[in-house]
Amino acid sequence: MGTWRHIGEVTTGMATFYLLPPRACLEEALAQLLHRFLPGLPLPEEGWELVVDRLATAAHWPADVFLVPRDDLPEEEPLSEALIAAFGAEPGDQIVEVPLHNGLPRSWTLTAPSALAVQQALQ
Repeated sequence: MGTWRHIGEVTTGMATFYLLPPRACLEEALAQLLHRFLPGLPLPEEGWELVVDRLATAAHWPADVFLVPRDDLPEEEPLSEALIAAFGAEPGDQIVEVPLHNGLPRSWTLTAPSALAVQQALQ
């Protein structure tokens, strides 16, 4: 499991989790964009991490915003349970699912965890 991105400095109350495409897709999309505008220039390793850090700092994103690539979540668990167990998500947190390809993001609010998720979080 890779590292998830906790960004920003100030909290706003409930957290917002952006469920992003897998890290490799994020890196590829950024590389395509940069090669289009900066042809022939070398790109850094982990460019996605660098760009997100820079954007979060410059835009003063809240500290309770989390960017979670899909490959940081176990495939076999429901999303809500995985977020609770792995990242400490709580009921009331906002979830924004960003699709891999075309389509609009889907936004929903995390509800009370299942008994299984509570048990796993306590272990």
